[in-house]
Amino acid sequence: MQTNVSRRSALAVMGAGIALPSALLAQSAWPTRGVKVVVPYPAGGAPDAFGRLLAEQLGAHFNQAFVVENKPGANGLIGARAVSQGAADNHALLYLNSQHVTLQALNPQFNILNEFKVISRLTSSPFVCVVGAKSPYKTMAELSAAVAANPGKLTFGSAGIGSPAHMAVEYLEDKLPAFKALHIPYKGAVESVNAILSHQIDFSIMLLGTAIPQIQGGNLRALAVTSPRRLPVLPDVPSISEAVAPGYAYDAWAGLAMAASTTDDVIAHVFKAAQAVAVSAQSREMSLRNGSLVSLSASSREFADQIARDVQLEQMIVKKLGVT
Repeated sequence: MQTNVSRRSALAVMGAGIALPSALLAQSAWPTRGVKVVVPYPAGGAPDAFGRLLAEQLGAHFNQAFVVENKPGANGLIGARAVSQGAADNHALLYLNSQHVTLQALNPQFNILNEFKVISRLTSSPFVCVVGAKSPYKTMAELSAAVAANPGKLTFGSAGIGSPAHMAVEYLEDKLPAFKALHIPYKGAVESVNAILSHQIDFSIMLLGTAIPQIQGGNLRALAVTSPRRLPVLPDVPSISEAVAPGYAYDAWAGLAMAASTTDDVIAHVFKAAQAVAVSAQSREMSLRNGSLVSLSASSREFADQIARDVQLEQMIVKKLGVT
């Protein structure tokens, strides 16, 4: 659904970033004080880690304090509204992600493009289906067979109803109608991991970046990834499409947004800075380590157009699957 940034375009953004501070300061005096970066997830997960790296690099770029505030819950709504309905001086950024698209599809009282001016998509991330290290399921085929044989009995966790981890399973059910597991929502991916480790749930399809440390530590077993093909970081793990559901693919994206009242010059100001830091060596290293891809929007308008299309598609899927 997204186009990954090419090496040439990444170098162009990095090159533009060399002259960025003076050029941008001429356009806007923002920020005039410290800036909040609201991450709608608990501390400790991959989104939180990337949000903190962005905050650190943006702070260095603008010579102001950029401080992460974790506001999980309500499927991303709590964090979103903390920015859209927060202080009117527009010194807050939202770590916007594809979970908010599903939130809008489920909740007509929330509208991304009405409540925010979106800035840029920065990354896209595949998911991975995991079970506990002591789980009896060694392959995706074994798990799928067990779910089909015991409809509604095996459990899976996510960061909440309509979260990307939840929708990843719903999309799988759309491909495999016999795949019917019981959804157990949590406040965030970290809680979902803990639930697997404590044997409270049977499996989860979670962000690769969240699962990788536990997989590498031997606490979780990776059964399949949601990308169309295998990933370099997990070369021995098949894709779900390869293993059980041909044509299945699912990923999540993340980017930045500000309240709708933000002026266009500030959005342009932050757009250039965010794209520059997203292709920094530190950001690319973290993305690679977490199994994410740098995926930059060509413009804020392109990002807004993508979100409008994603919302329309998600509304169709939600209606078809009867997700509430």
